[in-house]
Amino acid sequence: MAEPDRRLRFGRDDTGPVLEQMRALTGAGRGWINFEPEVPEDAEVPGVGLFSFMSARGPSIPLCTWVPEGPGRRQKRTPPTLGIQHPSGVRAAARLAERGLPLPAGWRVTQDHPKRGLVVSVGGGPGEGSMLEWLLRAGELLSVVPPTGTWDAAVYFSGA
Repeated sequence: MAEPDRRLRFGRDDTGPVLEQMRALTGAGRGWINFEPEVPEDAEVPGVGLFSFMSARGPSIPLCTWVPEGPGRRQKRTPPTLGIQHPSGVRAAARLAERGLPLPAGWRVTQDHPKRGLVVSVGGGPGEGSMLEWLLRAGELLSVVPPTGTWDAAVYFSGA
């Protein structure tokens, strides 16, 4: 995978710099941001090992991705997309709803697979702040290791 154009480390209570990057990508209509939660250094992370790639589940520590609205085929715009590779298995969207984080009105699941992850198409025109809040909360809820509240963001300006 390509190296990110920018890396940011941020806390859940200080998302301003990340929101600025999201707005820039929204304006450009291209790029994406990957988010990874920090976990305690001494945390035992299950599923990490030589044969973990053969597992029917995603990574032990979630990888969350946000892609802005962009150009689509035949003059149709594609809505923003949220994705989460996670270790929690099947029916992640239902599990999130059970834990108090349902999909907002107008959002729809386009993929919910134990290995490839959860992908959500965002409808209804929410702002970047709403999408970021939902995505980070979902990543925390789907993690098997409690995150610290600090996140790393890898910003990719090129490509789409």
